[in-house]
Amino acid sequence: MPHEILVIGDSYMNAALFVDALQQHGLEADATTVTITDSPTWPTDGLSEFEGDPAEVSALIDGHRIVAFHGAPVSRRVIEENPSIELLGCARGGPVNVDLAAAAERDVAVTTTPGKNAAAVADLTIGFLIDLLRNVPASVRDAERRRDSDLPLVESTFDGARWFGFELKGRRLGLVGLGNVARLVAERALALGLEVLAFDPYVPAGSVAGVTRVDSVDDLLPQVDIVSLHARATAENRHLIGAEQFAALRRGAFFINTARESLVDESALLDAVRSGHLGGAAMDVAETDGPWRELLAEPNVILTPHIAGATFETLQRGAQMLADEILAFTTGGELKWLR
Repeated sequence: MPHEILVIGDSYMNAALFVDALQQHGLEADATTVTITDSPTWPTDGLSEFEGDPAEVSALIDGHRIVAFHGAPVSRRVIEENPSIELLGCARGGPVNVDLAAAAERDVAVTTTPGKNAAAVADLTIGFLIDLLRNVPASVRDAERRRDSDLPLVESTFDGARWFGFELKGRRLGLVGLGNVARLVAERALALGLEVLAFDPYVPAGSVAGVTRVDSVDDLLPQVDIVSLHARATAENRHLIGAEQFAALRRGAFFINTARESLVDESALLDAVRSGHLGGAAMDVAETDGPWRELLAEPNVILTPHIAGATFETLQRGAQMLADEILAFTTGGELKWLR
């Protein structure tokens, strides 16, 4: 075997990104890419958001000591059939495609790349905020209607009167969660002149400059003009925001979700939009069996297909973070992002 490190790429994160980052540290690796499949031949044991077949991954490892990857499924059977593995480097914040319990039982270290996409998600969140405040979704839909009806885009100066919106300065933004992404959202929002309030039970008051911490979601919602979700999804906070929470918002408030779809009761969101209680909503995530088609039909709703972290810089940052961890592992240093 020429190298002790194996890099497994996928359709989202090319293996060459890992290889380039490793080479900057003088590390060499064997590189390959998993085959996209909808029907794995091995059980995936509850893994999610993966690409490839565990059987394929197991065959690729073939004696390597360190495996760097993004979306390859690393199941219990993969780990048990490859006793050579000492380090699994998963270029994601949450390694949902890795059986962490099996890794722990075999003393296999697992490291990740938390916050690699934080800047990208924060940027999109601010973009959503501006679009909602300035009535961009409805005005764009009107432009499309005019295109399809062979009407002029603008008939007079007064056309803009139909799309009055709000300036950012002085508006109140409420953040649910105050982790890596939310802190960058707060930084950007404060620079644009918004006031920022936040709820996060794990973050002490005063820990983020300029942000006013409140004691609960119930305290937060009535005080803000825009609410943006940045909490990590757990079994306990499923549908954290539902009909009661939407009703607690001021009439005309705006809602943004660039976190996880499970945090929101989307049927309640649809009702709040249709009733006019919400001024608009923007989401980068939606439940596959939820009313996303109906939401997308609403003129003041933005829905994107999980693009928040999809930037070239995110990929490069993730590869570099993982390369740093692998270098530390191979030189006896301390790993920063052990799971």
